[in-house]
Amino acid sequence: MRILSTLLLVGLTSIANAQEPVLLPTPLTCGGVEPEWSMSLDGSQGEFEYHGASNMTIMLDTPAEGADWPRAFTLIGRGDSAILIVEPNACETGPYTARVLTQRGETPVLLTGCCLFLQG
Repeated sequence: MRILSTLLLVGLTSIANAQEPVLLPTPLTCGGVEPEWSMSLDGSQGEFEYHGASNMTIMLDTPAEGADWPRAFTLIGRGDSAILIVEPNACETGPYTARVLTQRGETPVLLTGCCLFLQG
């Protein structure tokens, strides 16, 4: 049973690693305060700043089932990962609300803020 579990885990990891990065058609910038954080996405790359900067690759762009919004962007970096959820609800600094699910060490973190799609 343990060998089967190990083979399944190796297979799923290989599939995840084989995915091509998503190419975002329009740059997106997001941020929040209390705590302060920022994220910018352009092309297939992203930069996330929260207690340090992380360069990441956009691996998935997932819309809600049966709808265009909200959208979840899955980002993977060296030692870091994040999921950015964007909804078209106006907030203080932009026309879109943002939620970021990430972690610091083994502690899950949920950040909130606003986003703006930039005209390329």
